[in-house]
Amino acid sequence: MADFNDILGSDATDIQAVELISFQPTVRTQSLSGRSQVRTFGGQLFSMKITMPPLVASDLRKVYGFLVKQKGGFSSFTIAPHNLKQVGGGQGNSENISSGGAIGATSVTTAGSNEFAPGDVFKFNNHDKTYMVTTCSGQTLSFEPGLLTAVTGSHTIKSKADYFMTVRLDGDTFTYQQGNDGFGTIEFDVIEAV
Repeated sequence: MADFNDILGSDATDIQAVELISFQPTVRTQSLSGRSQVRTFGGQLFSMKITMPPLVASDLRKVYGFLVKQKGGFSSFTIAPHNLKQVGGGQGNSENISSGGAIGATSVTTAGSNEFAPGDVFKFNNHDKTYMVTTCSGQTLSFEPGLLTAVTGSHTIKSKADYFMTVRLDGDTFTYQQGNDGFGTIEFDVIEAV
């Protein structure tokens, strides 16, 4: 699987901005009396709008060529926005789990205490889904969405420098703009490929 961060080298692929979007399908119905029912369905996904900094023409073409190679939303690739690797907690790149959770669980027990902060993103080493920390109290790490794959004490939590998201392009068209000064800009949208 291709890695977006390898295109230009570690220094040149800093993403200027990331707009992180969470999509959780729900159905709402309300009766004439005002009584409401709300149901949620599995399948939460994160998507991102990626904005690259101004790039010289040769780097711009490398990025655009990489995106064209993905054949729209056909192929998946990994991306690790610097913006999402920055965390509020004091966790390491890889954290151990003391006890895991079954499919659908929204918390696990970590080996350390209070290492994660709300809003930190991470993934487990045994699957590609991204999760977001909602609370961390002692060794209990709570997150959303519920687990897509069970995790055990033999698995680890990947964050910071070890974090990446597996994605595909969201949509089949994207453009870049290049000015007379030789610099250009490019934005593209991706969605989790889980």
